[in-house]
Amino acid sequence: MRSRIEQHALRQRVSIEPRHVLVFTIRAGALDPLRRQLERGLVVLLASAALCTGCGDVQVSRPGAGDESGAPVRGGTLKVVGNSDVDHLATTSAYVTGSMWLSRTFARQLVTYPPGTDYETSVSIAADIARELPTPANGGISADGRTYTLHLKDGVRWNSSPPRAVTAHDFVRAFKLFCNPVTPVGAPGYYTSTIAGMTEYCTAFMQAPGTVEGIRQFVATHEIEGVRALDDSTLVFTLLAPATDFLNLLAMPFASAVPEEYLDYLPDSPDFRRHTLSNGPYAITRYVQNREIELARNPTWDPRTDPHRPAYVDRISIRLGIDDELAQLQIEAGTADLTMDLSMLTANLASLRAIGDPRVAMTPYGDRYGSMHYIAINQAGPNNGGALRNFKVRQAIALAVNKRALVQVAGGPEVARPLHQAVPSSVSGFRPGADRFATPNHQGDPGAARRLLAEAGFPDGITLRFAYATNATYPIEAQSLQASLRRAGIDAQLFPYSAGDLWGRLLANTQNARRGEWDIALGGWLPDWFGSNNGRSVIVPLFDGRQMGDISQNYGMYDSAYVNAAIDRANAAAHLEQAEAAWADATARVMDDLAIIPLIEKKTCWMRSTRARNCIWNVMGSQCDLTTLWLADAAGKP
Repeated sequence: MRSRIEQHALRQRVSIEPRHVLVFTIRAGALDPLRRQLERGLVVLLASAALCTGCGDVQVSRPGAGDESGAPVRGGTLKVVGNSDVDHLATTSAYVTGSMWLSRTFARQLVTYPPGTDYETSVSIAADIARELPTPANGGISADGRTYTLHLKDGVRWNSSPPRAVTAHDFVRAFKLFCNPVTPVGAPGYYTSTIAGMTEYCTAFMQAPGTVEGIRQFVATHEIEGVRALDDSTLVFTLLAPATDFLNLLAMPFASAVPEEYLDYLPDSPDFRRHTLSNGPYAITRYVQNREIELARNPTWDPRTDPHRPAYVDRISIRLGIDDELAQLQIEAGTADLTMDLSMLTANLASLRAIGDPRVAMTPYGDRYGSMHYIAINQAGPNNGGALRNFKVRQAIALAVNKRALVQVAGGPEVARPLHQAVPSSVSGFRPGADRFATPNHQGDPGAARRLLAEAGFPDGITLRFAYATNATYPIEAQSLQASLRRAGIDAQLFPYSAGDLWGRLLANTQNARRGEWDIALGGWLPDWFGSNNGRSVIVPLFDGRQMGDISQNYGMYDSAYVNAAIDRANAAAHLEQAEAAWADATARVMDDLAIIPLIEKKTCWMRSTRARNCIWNVMGSQCDLTTLWLADAAGKP
């Protein structure tokens, strides 16, 4: 008798064709994976009342509760499975959730988010390599709020040969590499709109040669006015205006220290990925693109300098190229402990929650929703004569969508709910009662959509290239959307991509939009931070039209002078109430323009193995913090 894992492997083979289109080769009698997932979604539609029963009360496993009892055990190898490779290993440009989640194991920042078993602790800033958080009382923040001074801890070292101290100059180097012409930072607007001289520095750097020598020479001969190392342990930032969220910007993995050795490699090149250094509890010991990442304890890491990463396991082994169903089977069988970029399939979630399986959890904590799924719209492309620049065409797409069906295939009403604003409800700028383009019972209005298409000059419908990621629930959501759009006369031709290729290459490079490589895309966005005044964590990367270079999270190249001005008002606001009002203005205008089509806001449901304990939510990864996990059977094991 073959195991379920062996049966799964026999019936599914996946090969990669040019342009990253997935071609599925199926044995006779087997179902296509996407069709199989869609059928599960239809079953869910018929049994929605049973979905994720009680999930609203589910929280991440906590120390000392249930099977978490007992002292943590050190040792063992944590086994992680994932679908897609990281978008980048260079922390200055890594911006896919899995990449930022992984970076916490080997890269440290001045400040960070501590592991916590409650929401407020998890979203609060704490000192990391900085000795303490800067405040007006300790002199770390100037009276006018424009100067931040941070002092570094002693004892934080790189695992270089020989090991050496992490210095303030390593942080200056990170900021200098933000705007390198090869792989720039994922959200440049966070920093160019905040730090003095950053815009001028970045504008010049984007014109530098994209070579090792060209980048090294530019970094050595140019300075950023607002980022200075007074000495090896003192760092000073000068801001254009007070920014109440500046510490959140410093907590981003982008702002991790960068060793001088990185200037010997082209940023994030294959050579770079084989020569990463660490100042965190783990170091990457092996990297094979699209196949595996191995991490082991970093012998230079001193836990006395790092109270936020207990680092219980000895090793972390990541296997890539695993689809959702096989990952689920491996975790159930105990041959894997956790997933890297895969959330639970809807049918698995329903069945496991129905029996109260304690291995299943949902984040963020409580009744908050974290991420939003939306349709990105390419208004810069040439396809269909630039039809997507016509507001009526975009409105037709918005009215055609059956959001109620999307809620069901995403996990049901305890996991997701329809979204009709440009940001999720956990983000500044969301206003209760300000929904736009809603349809009766959230089920879409294909008749109205057809009429709008006809008025726009497309009485016979329109064909669109629809890109989506092959991980998590994106495939069944894409097929549900395809069915909704078809009823309105919109032929959405599906183009699947791995998560790394979709987010890190296709959508992030605006040249692909200009060439018409895609028309619409199924997007997902998790706020870069939570808590008060976090509007910048969604609105700036997705909707600020003043992005630099060809790399942008504003995939459809939306550019509104009104929205840009509202962003500036919010960033410069002296009080949270003023910032909230400005973020709300920006959000309302984005919806007026239908720059995107919001679909649902949702929680992340995931599963761990029976032996994995102390799963604590991490803001940067949406699930278990890798550095807090311990393995119940690790005693005496390598």
